[in-house]
Amino acid sequence: MAAVRLRRAFHYPEDSDGREELDEEEQHQLIQQLQTQNDTRNGQYNVVFSVIPLLTAVVFVIPVFSASPTERFFALLSIVSLATTAGIMRSSPLQRDRKGKKPISAQDERRAWIRPLVPANIVACAVLAVYCLSGRSSVARPMLYLMPAVMLATILLAREVMLSVDLAPLKDLQYEYKGA
Repeated sequence: MAAVRLRRAFHYPEDSDGREELDEEEQHQLIQQLQTQNDTRNGQYNVVFSVIPLLTAVVFVIPVFSASPTERFFALLSIVSLATTAGIMRSSPLQRDRKGKKPISAQDERRAWIRPLVPANIVACAVLAVYCLSGRSSVARPMLYLMPAVMLATILLAREVMLSVDLAPLKDLQYEYKGA
């Protein structure tokens, strides 16, 4: 029995990179830090992407006062569409509801007006695009009437990208893989 040796498991050299696991408190702090950074960036992007459509609407102010009645109508429609796009971005929730459950709160009730505005804005953008592509516009640059559609698509895409960051899986893993 003197010849009994204990075996050790083989480890590759790169497995020992000196990294230690995080304990519960460190995991919690890291997740909170990531959540704070995400919320801050989302808030900044929300402001920026709310202001861009409003700045774009300035282009349509001159045709409202100096063009034919048809041009006035489409310029006003463009301004309303861009203002609606800014409102959609500004009022959209910055976090998804968890597991499809929608919490009922006063803030959610205030945001309920957003849902019908998206399809209405899409219809307005389609009308503007048809008018733009019909060639009837007397504005110097008739392609400007495509701007509301471009802004709406950009805002909807930005909103989806902002909502795609979800730290919930990290919170779920937080206590499953405890450190030393």
